[in-house]
Amino acid sequence: MIQAVVFDFGGVMTTTIMPERVRPLVKSLGIDWKVLEDGFARYRRQMDADLMTIEEMYARIWADAGLSVAPETQAKIVEEDMASYLYRDESTLAWMRDLKARGFQIGILTNMCTTFAKLFRKHFPDFIALADALVISGEEHLYKPQREIYDLLVDRIGLPPETLCFIDDVEANCQGARDAGWQAVRYESTPQASAALEGMLTA
Repeated sequence: MIQAVVFDFGGVMTTTIMPERVRPLVKSLGIDWKVLEDGFARYRRQMDADLMTIEEMYARIWADAGLSVAPETQAKIVEEDMASYLYRDESTLAWMRDLKARGFQIGILTNMCTTFAKLFRKHFPDFIALADALVISGEEHLYKPQREIYDLLVDRIGLPPETLCFIDDVEANCQGARDAGWQAVRYESTPQASAALEGMLTA
């Protein structure tokens, strides 16, 4: 029986994700988007685990592609990257509040570096206030879908893994939760994910 619902941040609590603001800026600079796409695949989780800074991540991406990017240009890209995650999805907040009122515990398990975690705490305090357990990857030097990060959330919330359901927009992260003994719903929209969860509750 599901006793807790654990939420991802980006793409679940937010209405947009990073490429929405960074992609047009990169295009205007004449940089192929695939350069960043490939670089994120190599380095972004390490950045989320605070194993490198966001500036170091971008510097490695440019170096791998043989590009020379001016410091002020990189600073603008970093600024847009961070700003892309600040669009709140109020429908997710309402859903979290409803679940809390119905007696479910709430968790937050997110990949984000400690630099962005400061913005998360500033701009999403009402989401965070609902959480019975919170795990931010950069603060733990871990990242989804590593097994250890799911186990850490289990320890903090104090419930058996099989009673947790994870809501994440990335299938690999959902599978990581399932591999850790949780249930999971891949998020596409709040109505879709909410309906999927309700189906699991009544099955």
